[in-house]
Amino acid sequence: MTKQAINEKCAGYIQLVFFDDKNNEVITIGGAGFLTEPKLEEAWKNLPTFNGKSSFQADLLDGQGDIVDEKTVNVVTCETLMSKPITTLIAEGRAKLAAELARYHSQA
Repeated sequence: MTKQAINEKCAGYIQLVFFDDKNNEVITIGGAGFLTEPKLEEAWKNLPTFNGKSSFQADLLDGQGDIVDEKTVNVVTCETLMSKPITTLIAEGRAKLAAELARYHSQA
């Protein structure tokens, strides 16, 4: 990513999450930011919706990080978009969540 792109404000984001019902957690497993509204809209439109039961969801976030839409997705979509096996994505997401919670508790 260029220095210019890093300094530009994102038009929005697509975030992939895993609903871990066993541990009652929502785990972010990946995502991407988009610099322009047309690129964001195109990526969102091309993201396939899964019509079955799934523990995975894609959230469309605006530039401020607020969720404005959501789609149910499947494991294959998550693995394809992130180029990693779902077990790795979940493990990395759990580790990030644990670190965030530890920081939060140490500041409280």
